Amino acid sequence: MATVPKVLEFYSGIGGMRYSLVKAQVNAEVVEAFEINDTANDVYQHNFAHRPYQGNIQCLTAADLDKYGTDAWLLSPPCQPYTRQGLQKDTGDARAFSFLQILELMPSLSRPPSMLFVENVVGFETSDTHAKLIEILEKTNFVTQEFILSPLQFGIPYSRPRYFCLAKRKPSSFVNELFNSQLIQSPRPLFEHFGTLVNEDSSLQEDRHKLLQSCQLLRNFLNSRTIEVM
Repeated sequence: MATVPKVLEFYSGIGGMRYSLVKAQVNAEVVEAFEINDTANDVYQHNFAHRPYQGNIQCLTAADLDKYGTDAWLLSPPCQPYTRQGLQKDTGDARAFSFLQILELMPSLSRPPSMLFVENVVGFETSDTHAKLIEILEKTNFVTQEFILSPLQFGIPYSRPRYFCLAKRKPSSFVNELFNSQLIQSPRPLFEHFGTLVNEDSSLQEDRHKLLQSCQLLRNFLNSRTIEVM
């Protein structure tokens, strides 16, 4: 019988990452989540009957992380240090410190994860924090694939792009190695044929129009209620 992968969820918020696992029908067990915001933890507990660890992630040690014996980490660190409309203080922003601390602990782990997933805003990919992420992942024998993707590419009527990093620790590998150690950006569907990288310079406006046409209607994502007027 196959072992169910164990997952740690950092910066869990109201549980978006965990819900993604459910939605994608991934057979995995979230053994712990970490979130400092009390209100977010109330919602997370309501959604999943599991209250995240509430405290400063900077206080975690390598021994603390090793004891979970997890296979994968999901990380969605604070975006304010990197957002294009913010101060962009990057590693000088206190809100970046906990993520940097997690990265610094990785080489000291006796039971490091075999997979990582990192999500953040566009702008993170040019930051010093991103450079440190890639440096640590390479140092700890990970191979990475990075993407900037928009919900429009998946038929969802929302155009805000986000940064994603997928990492696997060797000897694990990605099915399509064409994207290894690259940052892929494309406003159109990512793949035309499996194993083929889409040309980013071709007919961008036409591609955006096709994406919008392929999106589901916004009403499909809304809860409809009959409101009685008193």
